[in-house]
Parts: sequence; C-alpha cells; structure tokens
Amino acid sequence: MAARNRKKGTVAEQPPWEELPALCWEAVLRRLNSVEDLESVSSVCKQFLHISNTSRTCLSITNRSAPHLGSLLRRFSSLKSIDLRSFRGNPSSVLLEIARFPLPLDRLNLSNQESLRFDGLREVGSKFGALRVLVLSNVGLRGGNADLVSIAESFPSLEELDISCPRRDRSARVTDDGISALSGTLKRLSRIDVSGNRFLSDQSLVVLSVNCPYLRAVEFRGCELITGRGAASLIKNTPQLASLALIGMKEEVIFFEELVDSFRHARGLTSLDFSSSFIWDGLLMSVAEANIPLKSLLLSCTLGFSFDGIQKIMLKHRGIKHLNFVAVDFLTDRDMSMICKDLCSLTYINISHCSNLTMTTLYNLMRQCPFLMAITMETTNLGKDNANETDIVVNSQVIFLSIYTNVNFTDECLKNIARMCPNLQYLDVSDCLKITGNGISGVLKSCPKIRYLEIRGLKNIRNLCIDFELPQLEVLEANDLKLNNEQLTAFISRCRHLKNLDLVHCVHLSTEGVEKVVKNCNELREINLRDCHNVRDDIPFLDWMVSVRPSLRRIVPSCGLVSSEMQDFFLQRGLSYQ
Repeated sequence: MAARNRKKGTVAEQPPWEELPALCWEAVLRRLNSVEDLESVSSVCKQFLHISNTSRTCLSITNRSAPHLGSLLRRFSSLKSIDLRSFRGNPSSVLLEIARFPLPLDRLNLSNQESLRFDGLREVGSKFGALRVLVLSNVGLRGGNADLVSIAESFPSLEELDISCPRRDRSARVTDDGISALSGTLKRLSRIDVSGNRFLSDQSLVVLSVNCPYLRAVEFRGCELITGRGAASLIKNTPQLASLALIGMKEEVIFFEELVDSFRHARGLTSLDFSSSFIWDGLLMSVAEANIPLKSLLLSCTLGFSFDGIQKIMLKHRGIKHLNFVAVDFLTDRDMSMICKDLCSLTYINISHCSNLTMTTLYNLMRQCPFLMAITMETTNLGKDNANETDIVVNSQVIFLSIYTNVNFTDECLKNIARMCPNLQYLDVSDCLKITGNGISGVLKSCPKIRYLEIRGLKNIRNLCIDFELPQLEVLEANDLKLNNEQLTAFISRCRHLKNLDLVHCVHLSTEGVEKVVKNCNELREINLRDCHNVRDDIPFLDWMVSVRPSLRRIVPSCGLVSSEMQDFFLQRGLSYQ
C-alpha cells in the first residue's frame, strides 16, 4: 500500500530511521567520540540538530566564541561543564553571561586567567551553588586567603578544587590560615590540588584531614614547607584517602620515619605518586606491607631506591594496573622480566628513558600481561638487542604504543610489533631514524585499526607507497618529512576520513600539493603548515581552503606569524590559527 501511494505521489517516502523514538537517538548520539562528531550529525535533519544540542554537555569558550556566548548557551541547554582556560581577557563578563542561563552546570574551569575578579564568580555561585568541580590552576588570586574564603562561600557544595600553580603576587599569599578557612566550609571536599602554593606547611594537611571527612585525593608538589611528617599525619588521619601525590620532595623534607610508619594506618590508597622525589627502599617496603588496594604507582624520575623496593611492591600488590618508571635507569631486561611475572592485571606502563631496556622487555610485557592496553617506551634501546623472536605472541588488547626516539629501531622491529598488536589504534614512532616508508606501510597494512599515527622526523622516509585504504586513520603527525607533492597526495588519497594533519617543516611540499590534500580530505578539521616555505600563506589562498573544505576549524599558515589582517580573517570565519 505504501509503495502504491509513493508511486501516486500522495505520500512522501519517510526514511526508516525517522520512526525511531528520540530517546533511542539520544542514547546513540551520547556514544559518539567527540564534539566534532556531534556537529556533523547535527546537519542531517532538525531532529538530529535538536538531539545533538541537548546531548552536548561540555563547552570550551575562547575569545572567538565569547561574542556569541548567549546564543551558544541557549542552544546547548544541557551543559554540565564549561571551560575558559583558552579565554584571554576579563572573564567576569563571561561569567555574568553564564549566570543568566538555567544550566545543570557542575564543573567550571577558569585556569590561566591573569586576574580573577570575584563579582562574576559570586554571581555564578548564586546561580550554580551545587557546582561540584572548580579548576583555578595558574590563576592570579589577588586576594590570597580572602579569595579562598570567597570561593568557599560561593560554592559550598564543591567536591573538587584545583588552586595549583598560582601566579606570583607578593601581596597575595595563600597560607595555612586560608586552607583552614576553606576546609572549614567545604565539608564535601573530596579532592584538592594546592601544588605551587609555597607558603603552605604541614598544618594545611592537618586541617584538611580534620575538616574534610570525605577527602580522598591530595596533591601538593612544589610546596617547600610541607614535609614527610605532614604527609604522615594526612595518611593517619584520613583512612579513606585514595590518592596521594608526593611530587618533587627532596631528601631533607621527606625523610621521616613517621612517613614509613603511616602506611600501616592506610586502608583505601589506590594511587601513589612519588615522581621526582627522593624515596628509599624502606618506604617502598612499608607500602608493600600495607593492606591497601594499590592500583597505580608512579616513580617517574625518582631517586634513592633500588630494584628490591620495586620487586617487594610487585609481589605484594599483584592487582596494580598503572605503572610509571620513567628514567628509573637502573632497570634492566632481567629486572623487568622478574617484574612482569607479577603484573597480570597491568593495563598501562611507561618505562621511557630507561636506557637498558630492549625488545626483550617489550616481548615480555606482551606475553606476560594479558590485559595490557598501552605501552610507552620512548628513548629506550629498542632494536639494540637480538631478542628471541620465538617469544613473540599476539596481544590483542594493546591499542596504544609510543616508542619515539629509539634510534636503533628498524623496519624489522616494526614488523614484529605489527604481528604482536593487530588491534593497534595509536602509534608514535617519531625520530626512530632507521625506519623507512616500507616499515610504515607494512604496519599500516597489518594494523588496519590505527587512528592516530605520528611519524615526525623520519629522515629515511622517501615515499609512502600503499595500495590499500586507511578508513580508520584520523590524525597524521608528519612533521619534517621529505615527501613531495605527489608522494603526500598519493598517501592522503587513501585516508578519506583524515581529520587532523600536521605538516610542520615539510619543505618539499608546495601550494599545489596542499590544494590536492584539502580537496581529498572531506572531513579535514585541522591542518598545520608552519614552516612549509613553498606553500602560500596569503588570505586568498586561506579563503580558498575554507570555501573548498568548510569542515576546517584550525589552520596554521606557513608563515607562523599571523598579521592583524589575517587574525580578522580567522575571527570572521570562526577559525583557530594557533
């Protein structure tokens, strides 16, 4: 019947997807990966536009978008998070505009503001008193302790607060008195970062532990007056503490027996970060013996301990999922082989700048850690050894691999990685100088799910010959390659869904090659042409790029420096150029 009606022209043909209820489409659209995907979907029909508007929960405000803020806030009525860290200027007017709209806001990021006046912030507080998260990193708090009091009074329901890395002002200091007043009001506080507030002492940790019964995470790197004794008090008085970061603490301020003893009082610690600090085996032994559910251990650039301390923790805490051993340069392949036996739950490891580690360690990780998803082995010694290839096993869980600046890494090594990691999605082999185009094309063929590829500085890539499609590739970082127009366009023609393209200092490219790239990439959103000296950087060419590829949101021209006329051009078209 419907078919007869369509033939007579009495009933318009209705796409089958329009019959689905809006709730079904909302569930689908909420699973999209990015804001960019929502923008694309919103252009399909009015129904999708409405659903995508209500599905969007995050908004970043810049100087370009600020003049249109009112219309944006009307359009996106379900915003829970607003981010002003890229906004330069007086944020008070922006905050006052935000306060005019009945949004379900629970997170506000005001980082990187030179000066923050509290009239706008108080207005936001009066309208969004239930705000849970406030980020004020790298902000000029001119009132010092008084500003902390204003924050607490304006947002009494805060659960997470970041006041790290304050801008220096001799007349405005955050001290223990300010933390005391703040914590006395914010009874729901569960996470706080006070890093860089160098006038805070152990007393701040004591009052936080006493006044905030739900406190679960504290970070205080760069607080020179805080010692291991203060950290011990925090651990003892806060049994529910889940995350502790003792970053950048020197031997003379951390070396206290009270800290060693404190871990036996801990019950909920899941994450410990000792990065850039001096620690010792006795401290690690106390962590090992503590009855804590440790899942994450970070020892990046840490000094004073040995392999014995690490091994003890691995034996006692086999449920660890996240390890960071960056620049723990005494580690050897043999050490890692012993550690790997106890890492059956590991999902992420970073062992960059460990110069003794080779392909043997990589093979062991693949074989002995079945749940491993991400590996970072930058500036190690991959390719230096003659690892036994009979140890190669397939690990389908690994999707992230960053191994840049391994100068001995070869195409053959890359081939072995492709065999081990068929589901790889992110690969960074930048500055692995022995890799050629054959190695890159081989890994792309064996790992068709790669979405993000970094091949910066590969001097031996003279060509990238592929005879297959790359439908998943979205981001290509190809800085400083020697590809010419024909070679680049031949490769890009296989990457129809490319969104981000970085071609910094690709000096063999010309305007003609870039034109072909822009025409071929239907979804291109960002292109960086800085120091591509043979590519035009005048406004007519940039205007042509935008007209041919309206999906573009960011263009970095070859000149690097952007004139005021060019800034106006970018502003008028809603483009970023940095």
